[in-house]
Amino acid sequence: MSELLTTEGYEQTKEKLRDLETRLEEIETRTDLDAEHLASVCRSYKMMMREYLRDIKLYEARQAKQQAIFDNDSQVREFSP
Repeated sequence: MSELLTTEGYEQTKEKLRDLETRLEEIETRTDLDAEHLASVCRSYKMMMREYLRDIKLYEARQAKQQAIFDNDSQVREFSP
């Protein structure tokens, strides 16, 4: 399991994901690469993109849960006598 992202790590991971997506698009259009090598590179990029996306989704889910707890806690305090 990977380490949980910090806010800074989350932003960096989103940037890395965007960069990989761009690079993958560029690589997929190349005609100078051996088909086997191209397939290997594409698999590697897609694997890294899945890992980054997983980390991003975990961070977002954790943030949403924390926000829901905060919102619920705030509502309880507002209505307490």
